[in-house]
Amino acid sequence: MYKLQFLILVLILSVSCKEDKPKPVVVKKDTPPIEVKKEYVINDSISGYINPKLGLYSFKFDLADYKLNKIKIYCVGKLVQTINTSKDVLDNELKLTDWDFDGYKDISVLYNCGSGGCAYWIWNYSPRLKKYVYNAVLSERLGLEIDSVSKYIVFHYRAGYQEESWDTMRYVNNKLVFVKGLFRERGPEWAFFTRSKMVNHKIVTTQDSCLIKDLKPDEDQRFIR
Repeated sequence: MYKLQFLILVLILSVSCKEDKPKPVVVKKDTPPIEVKKEYVINDSISGYINPKLGLYSFKFDLADYKLNKIKIYCVGKLVQTINTSKDVLDNELKLTDWDFDGYKDISVLYNCGSGGCAYWIWNYSPRLKKYVYNAVLSERLGLEIDSVSKYIVFHYRAGYQEESWDTMRYVNNKLVFVKGLFRERGPEWAFFTRSKMVNHKIVTTQDSCLIKDLKPDEDQRFIR
């Protein structure tokens, strides 16, 4: 009887010792994060109606390593023009914009953009030739802007806070003609304006200045518009 009780006591003690045994601590080693290389994903095609009278146009851009090599142009699925080129591009900003306000949307590809403004590669659609033609006047011009409401092309130059200018042009008979301009210089407390405007085929220039505190909000933009 006593032997049986002794065996049961030994068994209980052995089980309790096993349960009280501390579990080994697993130390996780810090592993460096895996670097995932982000690929430069670009949108290489656009489509749309460039004019209500024409069918659906599609544009396929051959882009590689920030270089535009070729543009294939389709009308209703049929290849109608191929533009071979070699142009540096900043990003995949591909647009259809009517730069010359003739009712036909033009090809616009972002070339560069910085503190002085943006520049584009532009091909205008020619209804006479029924194809796109490179616009050497507007292309690569830093600070190019469009006012589609007043139908102006604006060359907006910025040289920091001190100097800024606007040359406003309009298309007349497929040629850009000067309409008006503004050159602004700023000092610590004053602003100096040189304004020019075409009057009777002559450029009339006026100059004035004012204190910065008296400068009305958007005064420059009102003059341009």
